[in-house]
Amino acid sequence: TFLPHAIEEMHERQIPLQVVLEVLHHPQEIIAAKKGRSAYQSVVEINGKPYLVRVIVEPNGEVVTLYRSSKVSKYQGESHEENTD
Repeated sequence: TFLPHAIEEMHERQIPLQVVLEVLHHPQEIIAAKKGRSAYQSVVEINGKPYLVRVIVEPNGEVVTLYRSSKVSKYQGESHEENTD
């Protein structure tokens, strides 16, 4: 289930649904995030450029928010963060 905010962010940040579903179903990494949430993340190519896509998920499986970052090395292996660079 996607919360309305997550759907808005997906459109605003131009992250295709197919990419989001791929990250959720086959993440390269799952790390701990704030408030007991999990961050599912993978490096993916969007429009020919590599991005780290992070999907923040509640313990009950609801997708809270998501974002992409070109600063791949900044986020890989990091925990307890929910930045939106």
